Amino acid sequence: MRRLYAHWQEFWYAQVPAARLELFRVAMLATLAYYLAARFAYAREWLTDIGFHPSVAADRGHAPGVPLLPESWLVPFAIVCFASVALAMFGRLRRPATAVALACVIYVTLADPISAFTLNRLYIFSLTLLLLAPAGANIPAWPIRVLQLSLLLHYAGSGVCKAAYGDWLAHDDVLWMQIQGLYMTDAAAWMVRTLPTWTFTVQQHTALGFELLAPLLLGVRRLRPLGFLLGVGMHLLVALTMYQLIYFSLQMIAFYAVFVDPVRAQRIVTFFGDSPPWARRREPPPRPAHS
Repeated sequence: MRRLYAHWQEFWYAQVPAARLELFRVAMLATLAYYLAARFAYAREWLTDIGFHPSVAADRGHAPGVPLLPESWLVPFAIVCFASVALAMFGRLRRPATAVALACVIYVTLADPISAFTLNRLYIFSLTLLLLAPAGANIPAWPIRVLQLSLLLHYAGSGVCKAAYGDWLAHDDVLWMQIQGLYMTDAAAWMVRTLPTWTFTVQQHTALGFELLAPLLLGVRRLRPLGFLLGVGMHLLVALTMYQLIYFSLQMIAFYAVFVDPVRAQRIVTFFGDSPPWARRREPPPRPAHS
């Protein structure tokens, strides 16, 4: 029991390089900036009373949970949003800027619940963790572990639902039918016209197998190259064939940053700056810890 407890403590609290967390920070906030840029193209519809918003009496679950903005406040609100995201990515005001960015995401999620899906909730989760995570070149492992486990649980849960409650094992044409639905893109239409049906069956079972085996493919270090190839490939295919799902695909790919080898992650973050903020404090090298 003592040995198990020691391994448990080391897994969660051993000092590890912060490079993977900082790589995740930049990747996740970059996807947030891209997502907000697309949403602000029609901000009047989802942040002011000009757009459709059900009343509390008609639909309590999807009615705005916060007061909507006057139209004259849209530009100042946009400036606050994008400035906080930029400062949260770089600079010395990252923690207060992350708090402001988190508040903005919470506000837009409550202002338009109809449009708030998993994407918004994952941003709230990610920004909250980045806000609470310790600073420094070396940090306790728990923020990275939480992010790693959240991605693995997301994949495993999705795979179990498809296999146990969906038709992904009962029928071979589920993916072929799904990409012809509401979210069909021009690329998906070309694929349906050009590729034989069996290729969609292969893609369907490959995606399902990846999700079910993600804890092994991403959790075991030697299997991660294959896990990266299958996972990133799956999300890029989703972004290519399903309209508007590019934002979710990029968001999920950002989670892969916490599985990158720490040495390689440090090289990546150093490449974008000779002296990044997280590398200015020199600390003793961390003790070896489980990946």
